[in-house]
Amino acid sequence: MNANKPKLSTLLTGSACRRAGLLVVGFLLALSSALWACDPQTKDGKIKVTVVVILASERPGEPDPRLKCIAEEVSKKDPALKSFQMQSMSCLSLPANKEASFKLVEDQVAQVVIHHGADAENRVSLAVTAPRQGEIVYRTVCGKFLPIITRYQTKTRDRLILAIRVQPCLGK
Repeated sequence: MNANKPKLSTLLTGSACRRAGLLVVGFLLALSSALWACDPQTKDGKIKVTVVVILASERPGEPDPRLKCIAEEVSKKDPALKSFQMQSMSCLSLPANKEASFKLVEDQVAQVVIHHGADAENRVSLAVTAPRQGEIVYRTVCGKFLPIITRYQTKTRDRLILAIRVQPCLGK
């Protein structure tokens, strides 16, 4: 052992060590709870649909760190939106051609129907009907969130955004 190299425990002392430990523990807890809440594994051929409810506003504020990528993409379409907060996340396992309702905010709901599971290109076809929107039918890759900026505004003038993901994928 080289006597000139300081030990890691001496580099991360006191509050710096506690902060680093808390960051690691916090990250692992957030990751494990998110994975547990929306486990994509189904043995009955159903497709897991995850709907994340996001509220965006023109008020100044930092976006929720979990929404950084979505906030950047949405801001390209609507630069006036500054603050992005995750309101809720829910998951349902759906068979093909069965409609399900997801509760959103202020008694609003989104309807989702899976038209077919993962095809040869590993894409799922589904239809989403969001508040104040017509039916949106699309094919999406498995495991990626698609943000839908709705026309709905809450009583506090926050814009409702949905992020929708489908799983499982072929061999994944």
